Parts: sequence; structure tokens; C-alpha cells
Amino acid sequence: MKKVCIDPGHGGRDPGATGPAGTQEKTINLAVAKAVATLLSEAVEVKLTRTTDVALGPDRDNDLRARADIANKYGADCFVSIHANAATAKTAHGFEVYTTPGVTRADALATCIINRLQKISPTLALRADWSDGDADKEKPFTVLMKTKMPAVLVELGFISNANEERLLRTPGFQSVCAYAIAQGIADFLGVRLHSGEPAPAPAATPAAAGTPIGGEPQATVAQAQTWARSRGATSHFVELAELYWELAPAVGVRPEVAYAQFGKETAFGRFGGVINESYCNPCGLKTTIGGSNSDPDAHQRFPNWRAGIHAHLDHLALYAGLPGYPKALSQTPDPRHFVYLAGNARTVEALGGRWAPSPEYGLSLVKDYLTPLLATVAVARLDETVRLVGDGLSLEDVLTALGGLGQVRWDKEARTVTIERG
Repeated sequence: MKKVCIDPGHGGRDPGATGPAGTQEKTINLAVAKAVATLLSEAVEVKLTRTTDVALGPDRDNDLRARADIANKYGADCFVSIHANAATAKTAHGFEVYTTPGVTRADALATCIINRLQKISPTLALRADWSDGDADKEKPFTVLMKTKMPAVLVELGFISNANEERLLRTPGFQSVCAYAIAQGIADFLGVRLHSGEPAPAPAATPAAAGTPIGGEPQATVAQAQTWARSRGATSHFVELAELYWELAPAVGVRPEVAYAQFGKETAFGRFGGVINESYCNPCGLKTTIGGSNSDPDAHQRFPNWRAGIHAHLDHLALYAGLPGYPKALSQTPDPRHFVYLAGNARTVEALGGRWAPSPEYGLSLVKDYLTPLLATVAVARLDETVRLVGDGLSLEDVLTALGGLGQVRWDKEARTVTIERG
């Protein structure tokens, strides 16, 4: 079996770089390195140079040599040292992968990791040096010069940049980086990892108790639009129901679940929170970096409502662990499509404490939004009249559903209502 040595840079008395908000590089390095080791352990043998917050030598030089010695004694097939960058210029940003000077087998390892990082994390820009025909940078770092196997040093981003510091300390982003590095190593070694692949179909696991997020629609567009009007929704919110019923079937999410959540998150299109309709964000999705709920810049702006609704549906499908999820980041507009979220909430009720901090979030979504939507009597518009057809309707049902849309004419025998609009 192949052997890999993962080196979380710095540790103990050496914190590495420190970000504007006080984040220490050594903490980021260890978290990502442990996640990489976990992902790789199913296919290769893995050794970490450190598993706790300790230094490996009495001074910097001996600490670095100790890391190389661990890899050499272990007989590793490759060595990857994980770091976060820093610079005097606070705007410096992006990730880098270093090898030793010259053409070596480490160039191929660096290329595999770079390709995976670019594919799965478009948030970070690649800082490349193409002067020798490949994207990695070259520098005689001790841990690279003293190791006897292909070795690279990965700088995941600039902790000195406030935006990237915030990104680097996000557990979700750490997981994304770890996944990319692990897959890059696997590509180099010619082994296959299964961790983080799309979750199996729900049918393969016992059904969860509660209201399923995935499944066939249990309401029509007309029902949803009638419900929305009865709740004082904006006209645009009403119109957008059609997009949910158009896009949801391909994803596998019940459109009425997503549309009900749209109503809850945006006050039926009236918004009123830190974002407005121009964000085309139907469910309060944040950027990959994230941030405070009160920070408008922490929330994703989508180019149009189709993209925003697509992202909403993909995020729900990810939580529900529906077939085909998680997707590659290049295949979804969802900015927070983190692998670790897959299957975290297979029912609407389970969204409480996960999608939103409140444990009552999912229960409220079912009780106050979804249930009334499903109970709504549908209204379909036909030119100059509005016709409502249903079984077991009472006049009270009809008048409640119509919400004063116009003059009602009730044909009891035909079980039909016609509303003349003024």
C-alpha cells in the first residue's frame, strides 16, 4: 500500500502567520491536514508529522529537519506540507503550490493538487509561475529539500488578507481544501478515493421520519400562487413559482417545499432584511466565505433569478442527500456546496439548527408555510375570468382561497366558481 506523509506547518511556540482577526496559521494547517489524512486513509497509509499543537524541534531549523526526517523514516511515497500564506500587502490573495527548483517528480504531484484545487474551489485564485512550463512555484524550502520523495508545500491562501483569513477559518472551506488536496494526492498515486462522492439514493437508506425534502410535487403551481397571494406576496414572488416547478423535477426536490422556504426567507418577496430583491437570492444563501447575518456582503448575489433558484434547489438537495449530490462546484451555482453537508437533513424538520441556527426553523417551515400551501384551493387564471375547480369545496373554502380577487359566481351543480375581475 502507498504511504503518504502530511505535514501541518508550524505548531507549538511557532504559530506561523497571524491574521488581522488573530487567527493563527498553525491552527488552520492542523485542521486541514487532519482532514486530508482522514480522506486518504481509506486508500493509502498516512502519517502526520504532528497531530497536536506541538513544535518538533528546539528551534526553527531543527523543527523543519525533523519533519523531513519523519517522512524519510516512514518511507513515504510523497510528502505534502500544508500552510497558509502571509504578506505585507494586505490585498495579496490566492493559493500557491511550491516544489524544489528544477524538473522533478514533485512537479506532477503539484499539478495534480493545483488542478483539484482549481476545480473544487474557484473562490481562491491560483498564483502561478509558468516560466518553466507548469503552474507550481519553486523555492528551496527545507522540508522540500531534505525529503527523499516527491514533496510539495501548499499555501492555501493569505491569512494576512482579512477576507481570506475569514475564509480559511471556515470549517466548510477547510473541508473543501482538504478534499481537493486528498484527491490531488490520490490522482498522483493512481489510487481512488470514495469519500465525498455523491451520496447514495435515499432508497438505499431507511426513510427518515418527517416531511421529506425530495420527491414528487404534492402541490401545483396554481396552488402555490394562490397561497402566495393570500399571504400578501409581491407579484414577482407569485410569478417566480413557475421557475420552481420548472427546475425542481430535474433536481429531485419537492418544489412546494422550496417555494414555502422562499416565502419564509424573504417575507413573500418583500424582503426587509439585509438583502433585497436585487440579490436574486431566494433563501439567504451566503457567499463561500460567509460572514455575519447582518453583513450584506456576506450574502451571495446571483446574476438572475434562475441562477438563484437553481442554487436554492441544489442546496436543499445537498442537505437531503439526493441522488447526484454533492455536485462538483463547477456544476452548481450554489456557493456553499460543501461536501460535509451531504445528507445532513433529509426532512424539512431536520433543517432546524442546520440550515438556520434556530432548532424550530424546520418545524415552523412545515407548520406555518408548507401545510397552509398544501391546504390551499388552487386558482387558475383564464383570460378575463378566474376559474376554480375542486372536489368537496364549500363556499367558505372558495372565498378564503380567492382573497377578494373579484365578484364570485358559484355554480353548485357544476362545482365551479367564476370570478369576474373588475
